[in-house]
Amino acid sequence: MGPLGRALIRADDATAKVEDAFLVAAHAVIAGLVVAAVVARYVFRDPLTWGQEFIVGLFTWLIFIGAAAAIRSRLHIRIDAIGGLFARPAWSFMNVVSVVVGTIVIAALLWAGLVNAVDIAGVRTPMLDVAQVWFDGALPVALALLLLHVARILVERGAAAVFAGQLDDLE
Repeated sequence: MGPLGRALIRADDATAKVEDAFLVAAHAVIAGLVVAAVVARYVFRDPLTWGQEFIVGLFTWLIFIGAAAAIRSRLHIRIDAIGGLFARPAWSFMNVVSVVVGTIVIAALLWAGLVNAVDIAGVRTPMLDVAQVWFDGALPVALALLLLHVARILVERGAAAVFAGQLDDLE
């Protein structure tokens, strides 16, 4: 593996640590805010008006960053009957096709997410009064991370491993 491949792996390892730390922190903050919102509403009769908006925004980040982390950890669901076909030598070219098509889809979604972020740059949220792009930016950030993870898997293990699941290790 060349220096570019090693740099890619180092970058992916660094982002993986940040992703995992963010996911743990986001889960904790969401759980804490949900409990605080319930207590504030039903015990003190004073709801956290900003709480739901913040929870939904943070949950958006949690879902998208979690999807990127899932591809890194090979936790996405796939159809095993079709994957088994791709393992046969006559169909192995389909692994490359699936990576190319998957990467094109991810890149197109990334582009759409960036266009959306530019379009809503001036929009502010109603309760928190922060830029909406802080919440909607989760999609392009997560898709960029997903592309990084796909590139690493491709460099380290090849096209067949990119969209493979953990169950493939059992065969």
